[in-house]
Amino acid sequence: MKKIFLSALAATVLLASCSDLKKPAEKDQPQEATADTAVVYRDGETAAGAAATATDAAGNAVDKATNAVESTWDMTKAKLADVKLEEIDLPEITVRGDDVYNVYGLEEKVLFDTDKAEIKPTATRALSEISASIARRHRGKQVRVLGFADSRGDKSYNKELSAQRAAAVKDWLVKNGMMTATQVTLEPMGEAAPAASNATAAGRQENRRVEIAVLK
Repeated sequence: MKKIFLSALAATVLLASCSDLKKPAEKDQPQEATADTAVVYRDGETAAGAAATATDAAGNAVDKATNAVESTWDMTKAKLADVKLEEIDLPEITVRGDDVYNVYGLEEKVLFDTDKAEIKPTATRALSEISASIARRHRGKQVRVLGFADSRGDKSYNKELSAQRAAAVKDWLVKNGMMTATQVTLEPMGEAAPAASNATAAGRQENRRVEIAVLK
């Protein structure tokens, strides 16, 4: 009788075990996760979700860094006086500065033909002198290329031409001037911030220029 009871009990345990084996695995059990999914198991986060979160975080960091750089480029209150630098000896290069900025200036006729945005071969010496000065005094600092135009003609055309000219100068500096593409930013000014009156030919010529500003 005792043997029969034990046999029945063993059969019951065996059936229960088989029943448990047939049950589907419970969801959200970390011990059931594979090696790949265990890393991102927490709070039901999937691998795709984790990647998206990481991408968003990286994007936000870049945006914050960009905004921080942009906020420092406020030249509206700058009081720039003429500066004499020993390494700048070409008369076509002007230099102005204060405690925050140094600005190297070149008129249109030095860099470009009329209505063109291709840098003239003769401009190489001036650009080389400016880039060498920046490398000597401000290596690794942020640089901004500003393109300006006079007020003749269509305003949008002038803005676009100034943008193309600034971009051409940036490309030259990156290729030949010991600067990185991320170090140099652009600001097409168009007709804004004239250096002289647009009422005279001499004034308009002075307004057609490119300035290379360095944040000290």
